[in-house]
Amino acid sequence: MFEVTCVLGNRIKLANDRYIHIILKHPELEGMEDEIKNTLIQADFIQRSVYDSQIFLYYKEFGKDQYFVVVVKVLNKRGFIITSYIADVIKKSEVIWKK
Repeated sequence: MFEVTCVLGNRIKLANDRYIHIILKHPELEGMEDEIKNTLIQADFIQRSVYDSQIFLYYKEFGKDQYFVVVVKVLNKRGFIITSYIADVIKKSEVIWKK
């Protein structure tokens, strides 16, 4: 589908099969590829997963009290999107980067 360089300088890819997974699980995100890209490029803050140190959660404000979240696994400065969703709660985890 696409590949972009995120705010941390990592190359992040969204594969077709992951996009299909996202829209099947979160149908409200269908057609929101630009929001996914924008969240990676212009995140408000990024957290590291408490479960896997190679997984990062990119957050971008999205409406009132909501965030667009993109979950990415990164290895050697290259990453792939695992999922994306809209959240009204910020997970409790280490913030590794903030705008």
